[in-house]
Amino acid sequence: MGALQPGLPSPVMLLEKWELLIIDLKDCFFTIPLHPDDSDSTPVQQQSNALQSASESHSFFHQSARALKRQFGITRADAGAIVAACPDCA
Repeated sequence: MGALQPGLPSPVMLLEKWELLIIDLKDCFFTIPLHPDDSDSTPVQQQSNALQSASESHSFFHQSARALKRQFGITRADAGAIVAACPDCA
């Protein structure tokens, strides 16, 4: 019987008392840290994009403030302001 995959030894060749860890690569997650120069501006930029996205979504679907808060991760006050500014919902 040959190797299960090219480059891997036959399981029969592994010693019985070896500690063995098998990792399924599709379940591996890793983090790539941001450069320190970029870390300060990212949260503010994401928040403004979330507010803009929430406003555009509300103008089309007319969601409640609670739904906007949950879907876009914005504050309750920001979501309420978006709903209050809508002429159809006010």
